[in-house]
Amino acid sequence: MTIDEQLLARVEALRIPLDDPTSPIDWKDWYHFLFLDKQGKVRVLVNITTIGRPESGEIQVTFLVNLASEYLPPEYRLDIPLATFGTAFSLQWQADMVRRNPLRIQGNGILLQVDGKHSILQVQDERMQLSIRCQGEAQATPLLVTEDSPFGSGFIGWGLVPGLQVTGELSVGGQNFSIDRNWFTYHDRNFGRFRWGEDIGWEWFVAFATCDDGRQITLVLDQRTNKDHSAKAFPYIFVYLDDELVKTFLGSSLAVNWQWSDDPVMPVRLPGIMASVFADRTLKVPESLQVEAAYEGDRLLLNVDFESAIELVIPDNQARQYSFIEEVTGTLEVNLFLQGETLRGKGIIYGEYVL
Repeated sequence: MTIDEQLLARVEALRIPLDDPTSPIDWKDWYHFLFLDKQGKVRVLVNITTIGRPESGEIQVTFLVNLASEYLPPEYRLDIPLATFGTAFSLQWQADMVRRNPLRIQGNGILLQVDGKHSILQVQDERMQLSIRCQGEAQATPLLVTEDSPFGSGFIGWGLVPGLQVTGELSVGGQNFSIDRNWFTYHDRNFGRFRWGEDIGWEWFVAFATCDDGRQITLVLDQRTNKDHSAKAFPYIFVYLDDELVKTFLGSSLAVNWQWSDDPVMPVRLPGIMASVFADRTLKVPESLQVEAAYEGDRLLLNVDFESAIELVIPDNQARQYSFIEEVTGTLEVNLFLQGETLRGKGIIYGEYVL
């Protein structure tokens, strides 16, 4: 499939003004990757964010791994389907750490480079015994969804490439896993100006399923909300079939229903210092999700059971206020009725519910 490289370049372009020493420090520009073993036994999230401006900002990194319990030594196995490992750390943003064209973000323990269709990603935390090194090539139709959607006190934009061909290696506690073309890899971009802790939130997921006939479906949901999700903006789900965008369900054609745990729980929480600050904060977590959509004779039915949840605490860089990102992953069944054809599949989902 031919990739529109001009559109891809717009998706990947760094938006923070690098040469303006007076640019606002509420700028945010982040690069987000998911790596899913198609058997569902290894699931990886990597997020690299630039915040503020050179010499007066940070580069923030989140690196999460969900690992099937069967991969753990017998003495560490738990009665849960997935164990969670993770690290989150920040680097002071020095002037030489970020380059615009081609994009390069480099610092102690991190490297991200995007040049056209090709990318390199490396993250390592020796203390936590976590590392990933890989290189990829964009395969799916890129989308630049929005560039200036109102959000909190400012705006937000994003684009996505929901399919890369990747090779590399993941290491968790000294155990190595090869990442190859049999994995599903998703990448998106967010950018804008707003403050964490404002009355903002979102609901997002990417779902990947293999159909009975071997074809592959990718579903990407985005819905912006306020902090308690009582007010929701225009939702949409992009539907990809084998790396090509084939359908968009949006607005009133779409119903997204989250089901929650009966009782509040104490989630796994990162970074560690925030886990201490919010040690008494419990919350209900998503247990399942149902999505129904119908438009122009096409229909989508999605049923999800979540297996793992972790909370990321994101502080504002100007005031003592926070947003909370609930990262959830699980298994799914999908039924897609598209242009008179019925597609059924099973797969994996990774989502966020932001408070």
